[in-house]
Amino acid sequence: MNKRMVITAIAIATGALHFVKGENYQGSFAIFMNGYLIDILLPMTLVLLMGLIQNNILRSPPFRASAVFLTGCLVEFSQYAGYPIFGSTYDPIDILAYAGGVFLGLLLDLVLFPRLYPTWREQ
Repeated sequence: MNKRMVITAIAIATGALHFVKGENYQGSFAIFMNGYLIDILLPMTLVLLMGLIQNNILRSPPFRASAVFLTGCLVEFSQYAGYPIFGSTYDPIDILAYAGGVFLGLLLDLVLFPRLYPTWREQ
């Protein structure tokens, strides 16, 4: 399995979960599932997808982490200011979820996946 296949599968699964789960999930961990799961998974997925870019600057871990986290913060603060982008409810915990997603994406890309797939960084 190569890097693009793994990241594509993660991106498809994240997107599918977002649509299958819906906005009013009533099952186990409903508060987490409705409020924070996508706020973790989307930044994680974006960090992984940006790692596929062929430009070394755009692909660098500090750039990816900063770009994804700051975009999430911009979305959240625009909601706070009354300008809804990708939602309308400001929640400061979302910012922590974005940070967790960015961290998880970097952890997967830089630590876990290279151990599972020895040629990960070369792909």
